[in-house]
Amino acid sequence: MERLFKPEISNEFSPNSQAKSRSYEDILIAGQPLQVSLTTLAPSECSVVSLRPQGEIKVYSAANQQIDVSTSVLLEQVPTLSLLAKTFSDRLNDRSLEITFLDDTGSQLSQIQLQLTCLRVCLDVDANRDGIIDDNNPHKGTWQWGRNGNGAILIVNTDRDHIHSDSQHNGEIKRLLNLKDTSFMVIRRAGLSDLPPGCELYLSVSQDTAQRICIYGELDKMGYELIGPEKPAAKIRNTDRDILLAIKGLSYPDVDFDGLIEITLSLAKDGENLYSDRVMFRVAPWMITPNTLSPLMVFVSRLSEGENEDFIEDLRKVVAKAEAQLDPVPYEYHKDDPWMRDEIEIGYTQAPGKFIHVVLDSPRDGGLDHLTNRQIIGSDFGYIVRKSRHSATKLDSFGNLEVSPPVTARGVTYPFGRLIFGGTRPEIIPEPRRKLKVLRDFFFAQKIQAPFEIFSDWLSVGHVDEFMNFVPAPNPKGFKLVLASPEKCYDLLKGLRQKGHGQALLRQGKQIDDKPADTSVADVLDDPDLARQNQRFQEHITWNREVLKQELGLGEDDIVDLPALFEEEDDGRAISFFPNMVNMLVLQQQLAIPKPFGPQVEVQCQFEKHVMGLLEPLGLVCHFIDDWDTYFRDGGEIHCGTNTSRQPYSQKWWEIEPTFFN
Repeated sequence: MERLFKPEISNEFSPNSQAKSRSYEDILIAGQPLQVSLTTLAPSECSVVSLRPQGEIKVYSAANQQIDVSTSVLLEQVPTLSLLAKTFSDRLNDRSLEITFLDDTGSQLSQIQLQLTCLRVCLDVDANRDGIIDDNNPHKGTWQWGRNGNGAILIVNTDRDHIHSDSQHNGEIKRLLNLKDTSFMVIRRAGLSDLPPGCELYLSVSQDTAQRICIYGELDKMGYELIGPEKPAAKIRNTDRDILLAIKGLSYPDVDFDGLIEITLSLAKDGENLYSDRVMFRVAPWMITPNTLSPLMVFVSRLSEGENEDFIEDLRKVVAKAEAQLDPVPYEYHKDDPWMRDEIEIGYTQAPGKFIHVVLDSPRDGGLDHLTNRQIIGSDFGYIVRKSRHSATKLDSFGNLEVSPPVTARGVTYPFGRLIFGGTRPEIIPEPRRKLKVLRDFFFAQKIQAPFEIFSDWLSVGHVDEFMNFVPAPNPKGFKLVLASPEKCYDLLKGLRQKGHGQALLRQGKQIDDKPADTSVADVLDDPDLARQNQRFQEHITWNREVLKQELGLGEDDIVDLPALFEEEDDGRAISFFPNMVNMLVLQQQLAIPKPFGPQVEVQCQFEKHVMGLLEPLGLVCHFIDDWDTYFRDGGEIHCGTNTSRQPYSQKWWEIEPTFFN
């Protein structure tokens, strides 16, 4: 940034003086050129200029060539010059430039004395993303992706203290507002202990940006809010030293916010802006973790009167084998709402040296809506909620949200996987449902996980986890896609009847609507309505299969088909005929799978035997858990009733080259 010198006369001799002499004062920012237009200052008869600097100051031509000040120069050769100092003043007006204007005979026409005070003022951030605030990084005002990119990073820290306080923006950092999760800036000042008379420093952002951030000063005094939703600009006090500022985000990227934050530090004198320094932050996106990342904590509602106590104990054994922790959430935080997956999605956000798990709260607002008040979710986790004036449907629950492991599709690599959510096909569904726009907009705005939509509205509950999942696998991709398959289920049942097991029972000893649920292999195969329904449902799964193959770059060898059956409800949508094994909880190699209660042959469930034959060669361990009464009869399974926090990716999101959204 180069500023033009605009003279304000502080001392002018009498116009009758033969050799007029004028004196000016100005501010020179260390490292920032001050442009002086000699043609504007020179008398009309002037043809030669003599320059005499004093103190540490260098003089350059407009072509950026240093001028030899030991001799006079022709005015036409230097119509404009630039002054540059790399050091700062320790007293007022300790540098000067004397400019003498001469005619072609060498006679003096007039003289200007430019008295200068040099200041060092800058706004610094961690522009190179190494966790340390830089010293005037030349790239701090821009933001660029990549391992060698630049630009600071800011995380949103909307924790319990922020969300549930009576005043969200009360101007104080309560208990320093978890400074470990905030980013920092430094206003650096060097030189005079006080700014020159008339000079002031201001910090400012746009009015829109002010809604997205809070900047706090005076951290050693518990902090006060400089910039926030009601304050887009602030005067900086105590300018005699470096000032550490904390900054935190209030808004994630969204449809109306690209995540970029520009902050300006300005030096003004008598109301006129002399110098501005700018820095750029990007608000870190919200990301979710795939099944291939290590689990940390598994959450489950502990229902009243011990309704799922046996289930919890069975689940605890699987979680322990995965070296994770099970956290049964007490009644007061769920009010007997068992659908932990549907209420929240646990993701994370990250900046250099900073990491926080972040809960996205679904607009379904069931009994688990109280979960965000709980200490473990409230203080240790960040929190996001997206509300809409439109009513939520079942598609807005987060069983209808999944993320793939890292993939490469059509030549494009997605290092953090792709976010998948279920939608509709209005040409098929008479009364279509779709995930709320506020959620879809939010997912797409994060960019990093390149969302796409598939077809889940054919299901009564309408969740993608009813027909798809991902499991780790020792193949080049590191995973396999698991799909529900009525077709494979019919093949299995036909094979059993051919071997003489047509009377083997599915759902043996179980009840649905207080009636025995038992049905034989032959009864299922001889039910034309059930066969017709599952043929249609298989077509929907096959349609999704092709979309998933294309969007995730998968081949048939990357897919595992698990037997499943569905039956039609009154509106034509599908519910599971027996516990849906695809709706499993994946904890690295340990799989908590709904016990399907398939046909028994020689005291072994043939569905379980088949699934183990598919998954155990992949190094996976199948644990079949009875969830019939606790989840299945109410329309869900193990995945629906649990939630998991996981380790983040080892790769940092800001280091990627995001070709998939450029």
